Amino acid sequence: MAFHAAQKHLFYAETAKLLGAGFGIREAAAAMLATNPPAAQATLLRDLDRELEAGKSIAESFGRGNAQITPLERAIIGAGERGGRMAGAFEHLADYFGMVAAARRDSLLAMAYPIVLLHLGVFVAVVPAALMSGDKGFAAIFGDFLLVLLALYAVGFVVFLGIRALLGAAPDHPGVDAMLNRIPYLGKARRSMAMARFTKVYHSCLLAGISMKETVATAVGVARSGVIRQAGRRLAEALEHGGPLGPEFIACGAFPPAFARSYATAEESGSLDKDLARWSLVYQDDASRATKALSVAIPKILYALVVAFVAWKIIAFWTGYYGMLNELGE
Repeated sequence: MAFHAAQKHLFYAETAKLLGAGFGIREAAAAMLATNPPAAQATLLRDLDRELEAGKSIAESFGRGNAQITPLERAIIGAGERGGRMAGAFEHLADYFGMVAAARRDSLLAMAYPIVLLHLGVFVAVVPAALMSGDKGFAAIFGDFLLVLLALYAVGFVVFLGIRALLGAAPDHPGVDAMLNRIPYLGKARRSMAMARFTKVYHSCLLAGISMKETVATAVGVARSGVIRQAGRRLAEALEHGGPLGPEFIACGAFPPAFARSYATAEESGSLDKDLARWSLVYQDDASRATKALSVAIPKILYALVVAFVAWKIIAFWTGYYGMLNELGE
């Protein structure tokens, strides 16, 4: 049963509303179940109530054994429970998944036109040339059209698998992560998303009074960035030696300079909680803008490729046609 970002946004927003109104977590779950939610949400709520009845904590109970609940969600909910700020934790998640859902929706809408154009381009490139040649029937022409489409689908699928493999390797491999971050549009979106996750969890842990060692480890783990994970080792070493983290944030080069400098001054002034709250909103907005820019850039690239493909096929056809005329005239 799917539990998409848009559904998570609504789910967490409703939960935050009930918790903010003074409902206990089990009361909130019962109230949401009474509204006949989608199957994935209903299962999650029933499992949550059963685990809480058995005496487990909210963090242990929420999405236990559910692969669709991410480490980010578990980390923020766990921090909210430990700090007695459950409504705030669910608001954090509602904001984050609202941003993710909007980015995905924009991307899908932006891809619709290039996909239609791709099919039209293949049709224009294959069918008219075959009809003018006059040596093929309708079935053969239609078969050629399908073969070209299947070849394009195969190439697209291979590219998709390659990109997916790189994105999957990036959280554990700093080199891969850094390479992807240098790609125009994609890199900006990835860096902003990683910082949004990092700052949200860091802020939640600070509010919960969790130790700095655990706070850093948790935030680094959910950032899903190999570069930030590598920097996390330096931060952990600084904590082991009892030193401040600000200089390490600046020196490691894994974090945006403005954020690193701001962290250092906030650490000195004792205002980390306010500073992280501000940066959490900044990077969420940055991630939203960057993903929208990416969703605009990708269709333009696909459009250029389709135009180039159609132009190549047209040039190839007319070159062959004039070549045939020359042969007949000799």
